Amino acid sequence: MERVKALIKAFLLNLGLLVALSFATGSLSSLFLAGLDWIQYNGSYLYALPLVGLIFQSFSVPAYLIIPATWLSHLAGASVGREGTAVTMGRVLGEKISSSEIFAKAGMAAGFASVFGTPLAGAFFALEVGEVGKINFRHIPACLLAAFFANYVSLHVYGTKHLSYPAIFLPSFSASFCAKLALMGLFLALIAFLYKRSESIIISAFDKSPVQGPLKGILAGLILFGVLSIPVFHETIGLGSEFLVRPFGSATPNFALWKLLATNLSLGLGFKGGEATPLFLIGSHAASGFASWFSLPLGLSAAIGFVSLYGGLAKTPLAATFLGMELFGPSAWFIYFIITLIVLFGSGKKGIFSNQTWADYLPKPRY
Repeated sequence: MERVKALIKAFLLNLGLLVALSFATGSLSSLFLAGLDWIQYNGSYLYALPLVGLIFQSFSVPAYLIIPATWLSHLAGASVGREGTAVTMGRVLGEKISSSEIFAKAGMAAGFASVFGTPLAGAFFALEVGEVGKINFRHIPACLLAAFFANYVSLHVYGTKHLSYPAIFLPSFSASFCAKLALMGLFLALIAFLYKRSESIIISAFDKSPVQGPLKGILAGLILFGVLSIPVFHETIGLGSEFLVRPFGSATPNFALWKLLATNLSLGLGFKGGEATPLFLIGSHAASGFASWFSLPLGLSAAIGFVSLYGGLAKTPLAATFLGMELFGPSAWFIYFIITLIVLFGSGKKGIFSNQTWADYLPKPRY
């Protein structure tokens, strides 16, 4: 009887801690998004890039300051995202609450879910991201609870608003349609490979720069200022969420190229932020171009590019599938999953998270 009481007490304590973690993460996500909305409404200040670069090069940014660091990057106009900040914030909070891995995972799920309004995708992102192809099933209830509650807090306590996307419906299937979808998967895999390769080249080249110390940060800001001042890069400045819906109505593949280069430069030169929103933009705009070239449905193609490029580079196919279902409806769920797998394996072993490992049973790409 005493053992039962102890188990119930431990369960209630952990449940209370999980609820507190979810509430705190949902609250901080709402604050973070409100800051990004303010920056987007008031505009970015490119001339601040050298100063922000100087700050990041002079001081190591601790995890608990990732929110203001990301605000600074966006305020200066760097092409970075937001999910990395939210996930890091949730993980840090979870680690402060308990040394158990389950709280770190739950915090990551809460951060992803509340920043995008996608609780299922958030839960499975946290479950998948550590080791490709492996999920700890004991973590599922905690991640789901944290994701749904944090999202509820963000939506209904703080009134956070998320973008609405058009619902996606499938056309009739044919051999030609399936072949074109497979080709799109290879096209997105190539983009994913080039994205990682170009980012690695930029990081390596900048690390070898003869300019070191604080001056290196100023140089980073000047380089990015020069690039973003070029007219074709003007739409790539900042988060770019105002362009997330555009590829569902018109084909704009050129934007994908400029956004890819701007994001690679921003992150490779040391500015802080995530990669999800830039990859959503790159994938959806590139896929819209592919749709116009091969006579595929524009909306469906944009949705596939939106979730599959990010999911393939994050190596989280289930999260990408649920993301597509939550944003665009469930009709094309199996297409999101299959195309994400093509991108996952076709883009190479390394994704956007450097500390990821692969499950032993999975065949690993050789490159």
